[in-house]
Amino acid sequence: MKKSKRLIALLTSAMLAMSMLAGCGASSSASTSESEPESKPDASSASSEAKEEHEPVELTLWVSSRNADEFSENQKKQFLDEHPWITFNEVVKEGDPGNEFYSAVAAGTAPDCIQGSFTMMNKYISAGIVAPLNEYLDAWDETASYDKGYLDMFTKDGKVYGVPNQVMPMLFAYNKALFKEAGVEKAPATWDEALEAAKKINAPDKNIAGYATLSAEWTEWFFQYYVWQAGGDLTKENEDGTAELTFTDPAVLEAARYYQNLSAEKVLPSDRTLKFNELLDNFAQGKIGMMPFAVDWVVDVVNNGMDLDDLGLILPPAGPSGKSATAIAGDCWVINAKSDKAKQDAAWEYISFMTGKEQRSAFYDNLVSKGAVAPVTIPRTDMSITDFAELPEEWAPILAGVGEIGRMEFYGKADFGPYVDRAVQAILTDPNADPLKEFGDAQALAEKEALEGFNKANKKA
Repeated sequence: MKKSKRLIALLTSAMLAMSMLAGCGASSSASTSESEPESKPDASSASSEAKEEHEPVELTLWVSSRNADEFSENQKKQFLDEHPWITFNEVVKEGDPGNEFYSAVAAGTAPDCIQGSFTMMNKYISAGIVAPLNEYLDAWDETASYDKGYLDMFTKDGKVYGVPNQVMPMLFAYNKALFKEAGVEKAPATWDEALEAAKKINAPDKNIAGYATLSAEWTEWFFQYYVWQAGGDLTKENEDGTAELTFTDPAVLEAARYYQNLSAEKVLPSDRTLKFNELLDNFAQGKIGMMPFAVDWVVDVVNNGMDLDDLGLILPPAGPSGKSATAIAGDCWVINAKSDKAKQDAAWEYISFMTGKEQRSAFYDNLVSKGAVAPVTIPRTDMSITDFAELPEEWAPILAGVGEIGRMEFYGKADFGPYVDRAVQAILTDPNADPLKEFGDAQALAEKEALEGFNKANKKA
């Protein structure tokens, strides 16, 4: 499962291609034929025949309001029209459902398929809660259109467990309008510059925070970037697949002290209970000056009212190491290994529909129609994001640069992240908290509760 170097190489070439194509856009033309159109069977008749050939199946899905719109409703209707033997049991699950899938499988309340983050895949596979997809991929006529390198990321012992959907590098965003209003002339290149800019932008009387990071949930997600920028990591992956915890590494403590400086200078949102979606909404509404930012959130903030011209994207500011660093994230489709065969077959019908070229093209066309497209990497060889829209010219070198500094999230993040989260929340909520003690206690607890099980599951034979 250790394929980070292969991934970074793929992303580098993909993003360099994007940078060359940015500004060129793409055109499409409809071809016409002089031959007589073929007669097509009646749609209702075909639907009835298809329904008779299959036993009825109810597919349980977790759904979120985040990207719900007319397009997604039409997409759902098309799928159900084409698969009349399948019905949906939709369960609303906001936030990051992928993090809850693991426990939900054990409880018997998990959906039959889900889009899981790259971070969770090691844990899913080791726990045996996602089904191998080889039989489906071998029979699918679009498998050859996927870059094998991405499929290899989720392959273990010859079995493929996930179909990658999108690859999204993590960048750093700033509000150009707020920067201009505060007289800050350039985007920050270092932690110190970011803090100084945040002080100037900060305006509590206008409900504007100069800077934001996660403080109420999933805090380890953003915190890891700062640890890397300080020159260290939160864990170490050994050659045999086991992990060592390095929560008290000097770089971790440097990152913690920077968080405490942000808090002490009062440039963070005063409400430390704000969750991810709320932070993103506040940034879109001009209430946050800068924050870590994944490329696929471009669409979210524009949909929430932000002017695309006000959105600045840069590589994350460098920390004490003198270097920038960030993560290459993404999501992929998986099938619940505990679902019965009929449900797994129905889940594959849904996954292949959603990830097929026709629907992916329609998905990106829909995004463009809304006035924004995220500069994501599509893990297929037959399409690129620049097939659908021009990217702002200034983004090209940024996207190309991610390939030089990007990495996979810290090893064992799904298992050890909650312990880091506790320590980060502690230092943000208590100005007198000692980073060494908080992270030392977190490491001791993680070693006691999680490390042995992780190493047992991941140790190579």
